[in-house]
Amino acid sequence: MKWIELDIRDEKAYELAEEWYDEVVFTKKLLLNGSLDYEKLKEEIRELRGKYGKVALLVITNKPSLIRELKNRNLKALIYVQGGNMKVNRSALEIGVDALISPEFGRKDNGFDHVLAKIAAKNEVAIGFSISQLLRASSYERANILKFMMKNWQLVEKYKVPRFLTSSAESKWEVRAPRDLISLGVVIGMEICQAKASLSFYPEKILNKKL
Repeated sequence: MKWIELDIRDEKAYELAEEWYDEVVFTKKLLLNGSLDYEKLKEEIRELRGKYGKVALLVITNKPSLIRELKNRNLKALIYVQGGNMKVNRSALEIGVDALISPEFGRKDNGFDHVLAKIAAKNEVAIGFSISQLLRASSYERANILKFMMKNWQLVEKYKVPRFLTSSAESKWEVRAPRDLISLGVVIGMEICQAKASLSFYPEKILNKKL
């Protein structure tokens, strides 16, 4: 079985992840408040692809129109959107980015419902279940995050939405081995075979479709 980590955001973390995974995607965080210099961005992506091979852009924004603008540029990178803002969550799914990471991020609910699940399934947008927010949370916050992740998993499974487990590591201390991410999957309600597929089968489909 080929293990794939789709979201690593730091050079040292990438080096460690390479020891545990057969394929690793390096993610560049992209804070969008206005239009970008796309020629400069394309050059950055070329450099990152030369260094890491497979690259993703994590879009962090409150302006859905900027997500559409970015996607229409046909950049040679996966496009992820950081979840949290409900308007952004829905727009990312409707626009058809490659993945919505942690729709419950920073919320007091799970940021996802059956309507959004249907849109995600139709447009083949994967939902990323990330362990990083759990690592940074208090025990009270962690319990709520897990509750929201459980709800989102139930919707993802019911509507057959693409999915993956990831560490979303921003330092080498946040990288987690496949067995740890499989354990996270089991905690939120996945069967072991489903958790394994979320680190192999589904990530491979995402890579084959885009890159």
